[in-house]
Amino acid sequence: MQSLLFLIVTLAILVVVHEFGHFWVARRCGVKVLKFSVGFGKPLWSRLGKDGTEYIVAAIPLGGYVKMVDEREGDVADEDLDKAFNRKPLRARVAIVAAGPIANLLFAVIAYWFIFVLGTSGLRPIIEEVTPNTPAAYAQFLSGDEVKAVNGRATSTWSSTYRALARVAETGGVADVTVNVGGVEVLRQLKVDHYDFSSSQSASLLQQLGIVPVRITLRPVIGTVVKNNAADKSGLIAGDIIVSVDDSPIESWRQFVAIIQSNPNTLLTVIVERDGENKNLLLTPSSSENEVGKIGAGVDSRHSVISKELQAVERYGWGEAVGKACYETWFFSIATLKSLAGMLTGEVSSKNIGGPITIAQFAGSSADRGLISFISFLAMISISLGLLNLLPIPILDGGHLALYLIEWLKGSPLSDKLQFQIQKVGIILLLMLMFLAFFNDLSRLFG
Repeated sequence: MQSLLFLIVTLAILVVVHEFGHFWVARRCGVKVLKFSVGFGKPLWSRLGKDGTEYIVAAIPLGGYVKMVDEREGDVADEDLDKAFNRKPLRARVAIVAAGPIANLLFAVIAYWFIFVLGTSGLRPIIEEVTPNTPAAYAQFLSGDEVKAVNGRATSTWSSTYRALARVAETGGVADVTVNVGGVEVLRQLKVDHYDFSSSQSASLLQQLGIVPVRITLRPVIGTVVKNNAADKSGLIAGDIIVSVDDSPIESWRQFVAIIQSNPNTLLTVIVERDGENKNLLLTPSSSENEVGKIGAGVDSRHSVISKELQAVERYGWGEAVGKACYETWFFSIATLKSLAGMLTGEVSSKNIGGPITIAQFAGSSADRGLISFISFLAMISISLGLLNLLPIPILDGGHLALYLIEWLKGSPLSDKLQFQIQKVGIILLLMLMFLAFFNDLSRLFG
């Protein structure tokens, strides 16, 4: 129920942002707007504004629409002809259609700006270990070094350090890394090879560089459980405290993970503490592609105490946060486009496409982790929504923009009959995409 609530909140916010983009630009281009609806189907609430627009909240919260005066959709009164969408010049129609996706991208920038101004908690970027024969080892990084800046940009947490290194890894190159060594700041040059963020590589960027971040001891408390994975099938639930595995006492989450990873397809006896009582569970980790055990569960770090010496806050001033927010939006947009391109070429599985059930699960879990996490989730979904709407699929905003491009090149629009046929193809493609998303959702839910 909580996940459903946050799904509705998420969709409502993003639909309002998207449709308001269309609405705001349409009004400024002199187009009369008849309806502004959040959701589809039967209206649950409606009000006629002084501007003549009917504002609606409808029963099915899976989208929304802005209905404008348009001669192609019905009779238009003589006094409204100059306010009809179809009578506006090409540049105005392009601006109105593009405004929705652009509003989503601008919302992401604002969301990230808010996050950076408010500040996010994290771990100080202290290196615990350097893997031999790796770029970090060749650059003479040492255990205990603390990363202070990358290419002149301050890095107060591991999250900011990762983003700075990821910027270099997009194309590959050499990063000037300032590290604190025993109270003295030293500049080291780290060779960073190109890293494909859209692929499912076995090693993370930091692993590829040979950097092992400082480890913290997390209590073995279950935070999240993925439906129909090994943890769920065994009976593990959020809040369970892992006491032992096959009679071996478990002191930390890392210890528990190590046992799981080294025992794929092996029946394990797990004792958990639940509501003050111990319960015996039988758990069989599944095997991943690289034959590492996994169970589909995450840790609840709220039950762990992190020493103040390791804690840090990443926060920026109002002006500097704008640049950070723009880059974060740009970086996630490029990664999303690469993933979409990978799906078309077969390099990325279409199983990664998620529908409302997946969004609901992520919305609920992000909200559980706090306001900052939920806003970050909204930003990422808003970027995805904006970019998906720009795809040249008939009926989506990108499909309309593609038709306008043809009109500009041709000197005249395609016939209404041809446009209608193209839209029918778009509806079929969109229904197929929705079916795939729902199918993936149900597959994850029921196995």
